[in-house]
Amino acid sequence: MYEYGEPLSEREKEILQLVATGVTNREVAFRLDISVNTVKVHLRNIFTKLGAESRTEATMIAVQEGWVRVEGTPGAETEEAIEDESAAPIVAPRPPLPWPKRVFLIVALLLVVSGIALTWPSAASQEGNGADSPFEQRHVVLLPQSKDLTWHEHAQMPTRRAHLGLAAVEGRIFAIAGQGPEGVTGAVEIYDPAEDIWTRGSDKPTPATDVSAAAIGTDVYVPGGCDNAGSPAQTVEVYDAVANTWRQVSPLSKPLCAYALATMDEKIYLFGGWDGAQYVADAYAYEPETDLWTEVSPMPAPRGFASAAALEGHIYVVGGYDGETELTACAAYEPEEDSWRACAPLAVGRGGLGLVGLRGNLYAIGGGGWSSYLGFNERYNPDDDAWNAIETPLVEEWRSPGVVEIEDTIYAIGGWSGDLLSLNQTYNPFPFHVYIPVSQK
Repeated sequence: MYEYGEPLSEREKEILQLVATGVTNREVAFRLDISVNTVKVHLRNIFTKLGAESRTEATMIAVQEGWVRVEGTPGAETEEAIEDESAAPIVAPRPPLPWPKRVFLIVALLLVVSGIALTWPSAASQEGNGADSPFEQRHVVLLPQSKDLTWHEHAQMPTRRAHLGLAAVEGRIFAIAGQGPEGVTGAVEIYDPAEDIWTRGSDKPTPATDVSAAAIGTDVYVPGGCDNAGSPAQTVEVYDAVANTWRQVSPLSKPLCAYALATMDEKIYLFGGWDGAQYVADAYAYEPETDLWTEVSPMPAPRGFASAAALEGHIYVVGGYDGETELTACAAYEPEEDSWRACAPLAVGRGGLGLVGLRGNLYAIGGGGWSSYLGFNERYNPDDDAWNAIETPLVEEWRSPGVVEIEDTIYAIGGWSGDLLSLNQTYNPFPFHVYIPVSQK
C-alpha cells in the first residue's frame, strides 16, 4: 500500500496531467491504451500519495508543484478561472489533515453510522430483501482493512466482457460466454496462472449471457443463459476441458438465465434466476451420472443475479437483484434435509456479485451499480455468522465478474464498471504460508 508523501511515478504524473484537462477516466484510458480500471487504481494511488480527496484537489497540487501548467493563468485550476482569463490565481489548497486526525474522524463516522443502523426502524432493515423475507436482519460489524491483503493485476482477458461463466479445471481458468463489445458471445478463453497467458478454446455453440459455469472433473457445465433479446434458454452445454469440445446434456426444466450455480458432492445446484417474465425462487439439482435435473426446495424469495458457493456441507446463496433493489439476503441450503436456513445479511446490497468458499470462509466479490455503491468486498465467518469488510480493487460498481478460487487465491475476471472490463485480478487472503520441515530417520 502506498502512503502519503511518496513520489509519483512517471505514469501517475502522465495520468494526473490528463486529469487536469478535465477528461473522463474512460478518455484517459483511451489515450494511454490502458483499461478504465487501471486508471482508477492509479488515481487512488495518486490521491493517497498527495493526500488529496478529489480530482480537483489533486489537480491543484499538481499545478502548485509545477507538474501541470495552465495556459494564460499559471496556477489557475477551476472552470471559472479557465473560462475567464482575468480570474485571480488559485490559492493553494489547505494542507491535508494529519493521518491521526483522519483516523479519528473515520472512527467517529463509523460509530455514528453504527448507532444509526442499530436504532433504525426494523422496516428499513428489511429493505432490499423483499417484504416477505423470513430472515432476521442482524447488525454487521465492518472491520478495518489490512495492508497485507492486497489485489494484484495479471494478464488481462483478451475479450472484454461481463455476465460470463468462470470455472477452474486442473489449475487453469476457463472464461465462457457473456456480454462482450459486439453483444452476446460464445467465446471461450483459457487462462494459465503459472504462465500468466491466455489461449483460445472452442467457442460455446450457443452464445449466451447472464450465465454461470460449474466444473465437475474436467467437464464444465453452462446451463441456460439469455440471448441478445434477453430471452432465456433451456439448453445445457458442457465443455470438455481436455478434448476442447462441446456437447449437450438434459435441458433445464424451464428457460433461465441470471441464476446462481454451485457444485457439491459431484452434483450441480441451480438457484433462482430470470425466466423471461420474472425473477423466480425455483431451485434444481443435477446429477451427471443419471443426466437428470430434479426440483428441490425453492429459495425463500425470488431473485436473480445472486451467487452461490459450497462451504462445509452447506450451499450459501448470497445477494442478488429483484428488479428494483440489490439484495443483502443470505440463505444456506442444506442438501441432505432439502431445507433452507437464514444467515446474516451482507453489509450492502450486491447484485451480480461473485462468491467463493475458502478455508472456512465465504468471500463476496463485486456487485453494486444498480441501487448500491461498491466500497468494499466482504468476508463471511460462519462461526460468528458475521460479514466483515475486505478491500476491493474497484469502487462504485463491479457487476457480474467471473470469480473462482485456485490454491487459496481468488481470481476475479471481467465484469462491468461503467464499461465492459478485461481485468484479471487476484486476491490472496493468506499471503504467508508456514512450511514445517519433516525430519527423515
